[in-house]
Amino acid sequence: MDSSQVYVLNSGVQVRRENFGLLFYNYHGLRLYFVPIGDLIDSDFFDGIQTVGSLVEVLHSRKNQPKQWIRARIEQILQLITEKGLIHGESIC
Repeated sequence: MDSSQVYVLNSGVQVRRENFGLLFYNYHGLRLYFVPIGDLIDSDFFDGIQTVGSLVEVLHSRKNQPKQWIRARIEQILQLITEKGLIHGESIC
């Protein structure tokens, strides 16, 4: 996964923060997706401004966890959400 990539919601998808993590709502299939990730990713991450690399840096400084672990977990989450058709990555170059 490219660290300089940003992620945005697909058309017809909304997301909001919940105590357990994120709740995605897909209007196309009228489906809810519960993503129990705690506070790793906030809903505003999907505004397409913050890169994966900067998110990893912020989480590393805030949680004092190894960058490799954080990056692997973030990549796993983003891949799952992408496969569900809720988000897509964009290059900022």
